[in-house]
Amino acid sequence: MRVAASAAVLVIAAVVCARAAATAPKAKGDSEEVKPVLKPDQKVMAILKGLGENQSALLPPLKTAGPINALVRKFGMHKNGPHCRNYCRKWVWAADRKRALFCGANAGVPHRLNDVWEYDLASNTWVLLYAPLVDFNRISSEQKKELGVVKNGILTVKNGAPFDPVHSWWQITYEPDMKALLWVIGNYNKCGHPHRKNKMPWGKLWMFAYYPAENRWDNFVPGKSHPPGMNASILEYLPDRKRVLWYTNTWRGGSTSLFDGEKKTWKQLVGKSGIRGNPNCPGSEAIAAYDSHRKMLVVHYGGGTHKGKPRPKVTYHFDVEKKTWKRALVAKQGPDGLDMRASMTYDRDSKRCFVIHSALWSYAPGDKKWTRHAPKGPKPPNGMLCYNPEHKVLMIKSGGNQVWVYRPEKVESEKPESGEE
Repeated sequence: MRVAASAAVLVIAAVVCARAAATAPKAKGDSEEVKPVLKPDQKVMAILKGLGENQSALLPPLKTAGPINALVRKFGMHKNGPHCRNYCRKWVWAADRKRALFCGANAGVPHRLNDVWEYDLASNTWVLLYAPLVDFNRISSEQKKELGVVKNGILTVKNGAPFDPVHSWWQITYEPDMKALLWVIGNYNKCGHPHRKNKMPWGKLWMFAYYPAENRWDNFVPGKSHPPGMNASILEYLPDRKRVLWYTNTWRGGSTSLFDGEKKTWKQLVGKSGIRGNPNCPGSEAIAAYDSHRKMLVVHYGGGTHKGKPRPKVTYHFDVEKKTWKRALVAKQGPDGLDMRASMTYDRDSKRCFVIHSALWSYAPGDKKWTRHAPKGPKPPNGMLCYNPEHKVLMIKSGGNQVWVYRPEKVESEKPESGEE
């Protein structure tokens, strides 16, 4: 048994070294063809072309590509791609790649992986970008010694990937200028690293970056300008400002801050005193989408019960220019706003936010109401939700091997910008 374990460690070490050698940083501005190059599926293209307003469809069984390994096959992802995981329902659009990325780890069952995937709609293919080396729920002592390293106080795999992956909550986003998937991740050393524990400054935000074109990981060592970090918070890219917004409101503190991907610096817009205890600010585990037309972050929170009492469904607006939060709507009707069971995206063509939770709902800040949709075609499944602006459809990936698509109705009229009368 010990010989087999040692052999496994040597194989992992070889893979880590090979990845490091093949992923040297490239100069900024380099333009490359998105790889792998995938041929459009003509059946899928015909479905998308024929899809009318308020019509839905289930695509044919999906395909997978990438460095599929035994660990991925063990959990059936070579056939089905990734599914929603515990508190992992955010599916982010990568504008430069024209694909949608997903990552995030389960708490335990059936696995805890640091893999990264992307979905290409035209070819109906889930591509494994970063292949997991181990299941962190079942990592051996020898694998811990071989894989784990602490650099600048941060515990990672030797190739820079998260050693102790946790949920994505609503704190992943894609930054197209950096060409990177950003993931604010907490590290609690649940795996039990045998030599040194993570020494990251307590309470500071810790963000990883994954560069798909290079298959490379990096992270940003917390500095004085970094806002407080916490789980169950919000990370969202603002395309008009070319900044990433971070929002957290937990026992550890509160902050609304912007990240400059070029300078790698943070600027706080609203601090702890303006957030903690403020009824105009959402709590943790909310879902969100950035309305680029009205230039505001829309956050939805609540539903279900908390401590035996109904939890109201509340929608909030954050005006980036004015740096103000507002409790915009409290409604009995509408979807739940919790990252454990709902997903949210923004449709820039119809200028509405969409949420999937039991049913498909939409929200326009000018109208200040949630509208339930009844698509003509297959009913929407619960799952991860993303808007694809290339094909002007919503996409939902549930637990099977088919992706559901829907073309929203066009909006004939629109209330005043921001909806603030």
